[in-house]
Order: sequence, then structure tokens, then C-alpha cells
Amino acid sequence: MFKILILFIGLTAFSAVAHANQSPLSLEEAIKLATAATDPSVEAYRARERANTEAATAAGALPDPSASFSVRNLPVDDFDLNREAMTQLHLGVRQMFPRGDTRSLKSEQRMHMADENSAFALERTRAIVRDVTIAWHKARYSHVAHLELKGLADLLGELRAAQEGNFAAAGKAAIQKIYRTELEAALVEDRVASTTQARDQAVEMLARYIGRAEAMRAPAETPLLARADAAAARLDSALDRHPLLAAAAAREKAAGSKVALAREAYKPAWGLEVGYGARYGGRSDFASAMVTFDLPFWTGSRQDPALRAAKAEAQSQSLSKEALRLNLEREARSLLADIRHLEGRIDRFEGTILPQANSVVTATRNAYGAGDVDFSELIRAEIALVDSRLRLAMLYRDLGIAHAGLTFLTGDDQ
Repeated sequence: MFKILILFIGLTAFSAVAHANQSPLSLEEAIKLATAATDPSVEAYRARERANTEAATAAGALPDPSASFSVRNLPVDDFDLNREAMTQLHLGVRQMFPRGDTRSLKSEQRMHMADENSAFALERTRAIVRDVTIAWHKARYSHVAHLELKGLADLLGELRAAQEGNFAAAGKAAIQKIYRTELEAALVEDRVASTTQARDQAVEMLARYIGRAEAMRAPAETPLLARADAAAARLDSALDRHPLLAAAAAREKAAGSKVALAREAYKPAWGLEVGYGARYGGRSDFASAMVTFDLPFWTGSRQDPALRAAKAEAQSQSLSKEALRLNLEREARSLLADIRHLEGRIDRFEGTILPQANSVVTATRNAYGAGDVDFSELIRAEIALVDSRLRLAMLYRDLGIAHAGLTFLTGDDQ
């Protein structure tokens, strides 16, 4: 299926942007370079993951105890520590205990947040692969278009030189042909400039992930891609593993932990305090112990609304995950439809259109040599052949871009 594309692409490097001694940049190599590099957008999510993991450990710990030191029942007329029996130096320690399973639930909630950021990091890595693939296919098409249009420009130059050589014999007819050739050559040069502009844009996209030196290399041949039917067979199971769905599931679990925390609010928090009072004058010292706890009396205005809010948020996260799954499936099936149509058009170009275009050029050249067709017909046939080749290259570019989008959704190497 790819033979005709390979024939007209060739292995010549794009001299405007690559050195002659550099090997072509394959798509696989570009992806490896991009994923091996440290990308700040991925590392930002990794840092958030580590932050939440550490916060989970902290959330599961008991609050720090508190200590107090006081002088109690000291007479203020002479500040004598020995005069009054109740005068004492008191040292106390208090430890608070959060409500029910609050500590473990807060730790669990933080771990779900860490899982969410881990999923976002993986999603960002997939996005980098997608962006690099799209940029590479755009650069590949620009490279092919540049070579094809340069070849057409050279052909038009040869035709113009031939007409100038026949100027004396052909007279005014030769002038008309020269003008026509110059016009077509100017239009081709404008198309060359357009492909150079597109190539520069693609290089900038690649340079973002693999560096400018690597991005400037000429792209290698287009790799073989899986057929749409093969990708469709594993679509559902692949979508279920998408990082965005994993992140949504983590948010849903975190919301579930928030509901559990709201239920724990109905339980009292409590504290334990122990103290020791030292007295003077040979008197016995005092020891004390005290337990404190909350009285959740006003549940109708505090705990009940908080619990309802937490449940509503959990429902919202669940519905958002379902909506995300539907959107991902819609996008994936749309890309599959594009891939099927592009495959059909590529088969048609390679099996019918390009062979016909080559036959038309051959027949037109023979007819022009025999004087059966005019010069403009020859020019149109040559341009139509190049346009057909470029259209095929464009279809391969679009097919590669569609596969890049599908690979982002499914995670499969297409």
C-alpha cells in the first residue's frame, strides 16, 4: 500500500534544514527523544504527586501534643510559695484525638489526589507523543512537497529554455508559451515558499520536545500504520485505561473519602490531659487527669448540610467521569471513521489515480511531440501529476495525524 509513496519520496535530505551527513529522523526516534527528555509539564505533575504523598503521611499522624506550665493559687500579698497549702507549680500535657477515622480518611484522600496527579503525568506524556507525531508528519509532508515542487520548477525551467531556443522559429507562439511557463513557474515558487513556511512551523513544534538540532534533520520515510479495523477491535478496553479516566476515578474516590469524613463529623473529637502539681512546705503533690470531648448537638445546621454537600460533590464527580468516558469514545470513533476514509482514499490514489496521472503525462508528452496537443495541455498534465503525488502525501500526513490522536486515546502503538 505504501510502495508508490516510497518511490516518489526518496531518501534525499532536505538541504535547506539538514546537513548532508545527518541521517533522516524517523518517527520512532523522534518519540524516543521526546519521552526520554525531562519535560517540565510532566515533572510538575510528578512534584504534585510527591507533595500529596507526603501530605498523606502527615494527615495520618496525630496532632502534636501541647504542654503547659503554671503557678497556681499563689498569694499576691507576699508571693510566698510555702504559706498556702493550695499553692503549687503545675505541669500539664494534653493530647487531642481527631474524630473517629478522620486521620486515616484524610490520608486516604491525599493518596487519591496523588493518584490523580500521577494519571495527569501519564496523560501529559501521551500528549507529548501525540504532539511530536503530528509535528513529524507535518514536517514529512513539507519535505515531500518541497522535493516535488522543486522538481516541477526544474521541469518548467527546462520547458522555458526549450521555448526560448525555438523563439526565432516559432515567433509569437513561442512568446505566449514562454509567458505561460513563467507564470506557472512563479506559482510553483510560491507553493515552495508555502511548504518552507509549513516546514519551519513543524520544526518549531518538534524543537519544543527534542531540541532544535534534532528537529532540523530531514524526516525519514512514513512508517507503516495499523488498519482501522485492528484499532477498533481493542477500542473499548483501551479507552477504559485512559489516564484522564484514571484521574477522574481518583477524583471520584477522593470525593467518596470526603463523604466519609462528613459522616465522621457526627462523632466527637476528644482529648486527654494529665498534670502534676508540686507543692512546698512538705505538703503532698497533686496529680490530675482530664478527658475532654466535643458535643455535636447542632447537627441540623452543621453536619447534615456538610454531608449533603459532600454527597452531591461525589455524585458530580461520578457523572463527570461518565461524561468524560462518552466524550473520549465519541472522539475515538470519529478518528476511526477518518482513518477508514483516508485508507480508502489512499488505496484509490495508489491503485487508480496515480497510475492514470502517469499515463496521462506520458500520452500528453507523446501527443505534444507529434503536434496533436498544445503547450498548455502539456503543462496542465505535468502539474496534475505533481498535484496527485502531493495529494497522496497529504493523505498519508492526515492518516498519521489521525493515528496520533487515536494513539493518545487508546495508548496503543499504532
